Amino acid sequence: MAVKLFEHPLSPYARKVKIVLYEKGVSFQRVFVNPSAASTDPVYQEFVMASPRREVPCLVDGDTRVFDSTVILEYLAERWPNPSLQPNSPSERARVRMLEEMMDTEYEAVNWGIAEIRFFERAVGQEAEQLVTRAGLQLQRLRNRLDRELEGGDWMNGETFGRGDAAVYPCVAMSASLGFAPDERHPKLRAWFERCAARESVKRTDAEAQEALRRELEGGAAAAGKSRQYRDHRLEWMLRTGGFDVVRRGLDDGTIRFQTEFE
Repeated sequence: MAVKLFEHPLSPYARKVKIVLYEKGVSFQRVFVNPSAASTDPVYQEFVMASPRREVPCLVDGDTRVFDSTVILEYLAERWPNPSLQPNSPSERARVRMLEEMMDTEYEAVNWGIAEIRFFERAVGQEAEQLVTRAGLQLQRLRNRLDRELEGGDWMNGETFGRGDAAVYPCVAMSASLGFAPDERHPKLRAWFERCAARESVKRTDAEAQEALRRELEGGAAAAGKSRQYRDHRLEWMLRTGGFDVVRRGLDDGTIRFQTEFE
């Protein structure tokens, strides 16, 4: 039975999983799903069975259903151990997991916030400018950390491309698409970004993301007013960065929602 990955091509969580699947040579079926658009369609119902929180990505491998991108990567490492994309030593594997956690929470939240302002028009004028300026400073600090990760090596994962690179690249790529590409302030990070972008696995996920973004942009102003899920790190980012009024307005007009409670 074919492996299925329920995903959205712009999700950094889905992108890191796909990079690993491509690197391992695992054949899988990509299934696009809109988690917020409940449906009685059998495909959507299969997605719900695989992802109780109705979040992407989730993976179906025969009778096995796995959700949460980090858990999926752990499953893939055990299910298809070769080629291994893990560092060799326990300490290095722990380092990569901590790096992945930072990208999944802190870094992703900054990207999310910038997109909320620029694409979904949560704020305009001076309010928007202040939020984006603060986001840029936060990205600068996070890039300082990423640049240090590359001291003495070419890859986030250590000696060779691996899970650490797959976890970091999608977030850095999303920043670049939002106007915050790596620059001369972080030469090691910029060179790493170019090396990653040349890999076939990354090229494929980039192409898929660009096509999805093209479709989103064709909607134009339709992006404004869409209901979006704010959870944990995303909500924290908006509140601590000065967007309390953004959240209040979104709750008032129903365009900001939290995790739906299901039976």
